[in-house]
Amino acid sequence: MFAAGSIAMAQSGLALSILNVAFPSLRDDFSSTSASTLSWVINLYTIVAGAFLVLAAVIVDRLGAKRVVMIGGTLFSASALCCALAPNVPILLVARVVQALGSALLTPSCVALIVGAFPDTHRATAVAGYTAVGSVSAGFGPTLGGLLADAGGWRWAFYAMVPGSIIGAVLVGLLVHDSARPVRRELPDLWGVGLIMASVGLVIGGLVQSRPWGWGDPRVGGAVVAGVLCLGLIVRRSQRHPRPVLDLTLFRYRSSAMANIGTFVFGVGFFGVFFGYPLFLRDVWGYGARDAGLLMTPIAACGGIVAPLAARVIRTHGMRVLIVPGGLLVAAGSLLLAVAAGPERNMGVWWPAIFLTGIGSAAVWPCLYAGVVLDIPSDRYAAATAINQTIQRSSTAFGVALAVTLLGPTTALVGIGSFDRIFVMAMGCGALTVVMARWFTAGPDRPSGPRRSGRVVGRPGRIRT
Repeated sequence: MFAAGSIAMAQSGLALSILNVAFPSLRDDFSSTSASTLSWVINLYTIVAGAFLVLAAVIVDRLGAKRVVMIGGTLFSASALCCALAPNVPILLVARVVQALGSALLTPSCVALIVGAFPDTHRATAVAGYTAVGSVSAGFGPTLGGLLADAGGWRWAFYAMVPGSIIGAVLVGLLVHDSARPVRRELPDLWGVGLIMASVGLVIGGLVQSRPWGWGDPRVGGAVVAGVLCLGLIVRRSQRHPRPVLDLTLFRYRSSAMANIGTFVFGVGFFGVFFGYPLFLRDVWGYGARDAGLLMTPIAACGGIVAPLAARVIRTHGMRVLIVPGGLLVAAGSLLLAVAAGPERNMGVWWPAIFLTGIGSAAVWPCLYAGVVLDIPSDRYAAATAINQTIQRSSTAFGVALAVTLLGPTTALVGIGSFDRIFVMAMGCGALTVVMARWFTAGPDRPSGPRRSGRVVGRPGRIRT
């Protein structure tokens, strides 16, 4: 069960990052389209996938997790094939939207199957290990994307996503018995779903267009302000709607709330790295797509080694023992590049920096995933995971958009251009994650909410003595 769900989840992780190294190939094929417009090939996927996760959780309840995994996997693979064959940017963007819908269906359905397969005492660890698979696969995305782009161009990055979800869906269909009965839950606030897409899309649109339009253009400021106002409307509707798109009561659990905030903060830096660092290797140090992808491999390799060990440490020692050193390592790796990286290739700087980033991120992500479900009731795991994945997808889009905004044009650079801004951004996100770790007070696999005589009592997030 865990393996079958993880195969499907890995495809969603790959889709987040596989284009980052292949992006210059995409830029070359559609040379008449600006880089800010092409960045929507990445951002549109993350925005739509994030916005529909909560709705997808309801669909899982209605149709059953096993059936939704099979539907989502088929939809994801078919749309990946359409992306690979797209003759122009508009068709490519439409296919990415459909692929995002498939990804949104896969995430809560796979989580629901895994949650049902593990006892309560191991569920936080299982969810952490499962979702870490997505981060590890996202880590391998640039490496695989570089190899494929070098061999056949950006289209092969999409061809590579076709078989995995189909295989995972078939394995789930053959091996998994979904014993949970479908629940006729009513649909959530559909206006809220639209507001999430509008909020993230407007803010990101303002950021990425700030370069071609200029910060003084009223359209830029108007888009950002409108996006913030939409966010306020989401919060207001979620407070009053009987079936809110965001269940704000989950944020009353301290570890869950901090894990969600940490996911956004750390995710902005992490996915900014995955977009910015491959461009640095190509446009400043002059590496080809294959070599740039291979030079990003330590992040994925560290994730594959450290993440499973981190899940065990979380279960026995809690989260803070990992999240603090993890955030510091990421900040240190970024600081090293900011201080020592120049226009000439320097592997004596690159290898320590990228290994520090890889080890640190592999320690942080499982902590954030485990924190989401650590102190909430088990019957709310699916909803909590859907919200967290929505936040992670939003952080991905913000990270890419912020990187595009900070970098500007990356050809014909003087020195390292604006890449030092990417290094500082990643360093700041790692440092902020360390600061937030003080609120992760829960011990190994036990609630951080109020307790009395071994039972959780009272209002979530308040400790009674």
